[in-house]
Amino acid sequence: MFEGVVSQVLAGYLGRYVKGIQKDQLKIGIWNEEILLENVELILEAFDYLQLPFALKSGKVGKLSIKIPWKKLGWDPIIVVLEDWSSDSIDRRELAGKLAKLNAIELAKFSRRVS
Repeated sequence: MFEGVVSQVLAGYLGRYVKGIQKDQLKIGIWNEEILLENVELILEAFDYLQLPFALKSGKVGKLSIKIPWKKLGWDPIIVVLEDWSSDSIDRRELAGKLAKLNAIELAKFSRRVS
């Protein structure tokens, strides 16, 4: 039951960045003040606002650890640690070039249909 509540709270905070948090991905240690999420898949569009010089094609975090100081919540920081993460990316210039070629092909097809 506690895992369900925690997964809902985490989904509220992390839902913009990670795909569906499941209870079976969670390991909660109340006494050691740690929440551990394993094998988390990233929502790629969530990082577009950063305007990085590349676009993500895929991304996964093997281990996401959140250390919450329950006794000093509000005074001590909450620490988030990402381990074993991987991503595939494509250069934005390369992506823009591919999109431009695709648009040109689509425009050529459309103009052939019209004429």
